[in-house]
Amino acid sequence: MSTVEKGPGHGKARPVLVLPQTPDEPRGVVLMLHGGEVDDVRPLRRWDPSAVVMRVMTEKVAERQPDLAFVRLLNAVGGWNEPIRSPVADAEWALMRLRQLYPGLPIAVVGHSMGGRTAFELAGTQPLAALVGLAPWLADGYGESRFLGLPTLIVHGKADTVTRQDASADLVRRIRVAGGTAGFLSVPGWHSLGFRPAIWQRQVAAFLEHYLP
Repeated sequence: MSTVEKGPGHGKARPVLVLPQTPDEPRGVVLMLHGGEVDDVRPLRRWDPSAVVMRVMTEKVAERQPDLAFVRLLNAVGGWNEPIRSPVADAEWALMRLRQLYPGLPIAVVGHSMGGRTAFELAGTQPLAALVGLAPWLADGYGESRFLGLPTLIVHGKADTVTRQDASADLVRRIRVAGGTAGFLSVPGWHSLGFRPAIWQRQVAAFLEHYLP
């Protein structure tokens, strides 16, 4: 079971945090960020494919780490919408609220596709314990310096034609060369990471366990 909280609006649309009722005393918090479109200012619906994909991802990883609080953010609108960067404002509000709800606990961010790009925007600007990008969008658009001091894991499907595996691998390489902590996992499948998902789910769960002790 879960409860929801609504955040500040984008016109008539508002972001929604889906909060778990368990565990009662988590040792850490994981904010899950879904994907979206390049441009889309329509209010996001809970049955939007990107939101459904993230709900499934959240449930499966949470099963492997039952002592962490996995919180899903449903963005107010469906797109990135440069230069507004709609999901970034939603994620910043979500992190502020999570620090109020779970004072003192470490927070990690996991983002799929556009959610991965949102997570990259948060890197270096928010006090995060760890970051996971699942088939993140525009990995080659970010300098490595913002990830120093932030353990980072990027997962990519070998057959992904939506976002670039080579760009994600290069970002990880640049972070490592600069002295940061980063890992890259290439798995069978496509952008949704739905083919043999246990491979990456196991690795992500282990990563979160290590950096949310």
